[in-house]
Amino acid sequence: MSLADFEAHLKHLAPRFRCYRSGDAPENLTFLARVRHIINPPADKAAVSTIDELLGATGAPLKLFYSLHDGVLMYVDSTKQRTSYGDFEAAGVAFFPVQEWQVQTAEMRDFLLTTDSSEGVPDWLRQGVAFGEIPHSANYFVIQPGGEDAGRIFYADHDDFTAEPIAESFEEFLDSILADPAEFLYRFGCYTRYSDGKTDTQWIPKEYAAG
Repeated sequence: MSLADFEAHLKHLAPRFRCYRSGDAPENLTFLARVRHIINPPADKAAVSTIDELLGATGAPLKLFYSLHDGVLMYVDSTKQRTSYGDFEAAGVAFFPVQEWQVQTAEMRDFLLTTDSSEGVPDWLRQGVAFGEIPHSANYFVIQPGGEDAGRIFYADHDDFTAEPIAESFEEFLDSILADPAEFLYRFGCYTRYSDGKTDTQWIPKEYAAG
């Protein structure tokens, strides 16, 4: 696959997930969640300069990605969920605008380096840059800018922390989303639950479809 494949995916007509009700062991696909993507305009010169500053040569594939959109929010629920805390909008994968990278990275380190022992903390957690997340999870996608793991993508999961990379490159990371979007969301915590707009049922995506 390629960046062109990812761009084509963002342009799919009528993207949706076939979902099963949370707690339904047979996983009957009885609800269709219609989703959309929120795509930002291309990164400006200042944002591109920030990518160079933070990632150096390792940032080349991200520069291509961000030259098309400075941030993307994928698989956004078309129906807002009403909760006691206000309206809740489910989404699947977030790529932060470049101007948020340093703030998000600092927040990630502040949280994980204070809740976990400092012993054995991998270099990517101390030096990596958080460029995305699973919304509402407090878990981050991180790229390592240098060293032996340069260019590899890691998942900073506060519930099930692992030091191993989830992708060998940014391109491989994008491919892992496209290969099976529903499986990707399930694998990284199953945080994305959709709403039917009528009940409090949480609908878990199982199969992606479009067109």
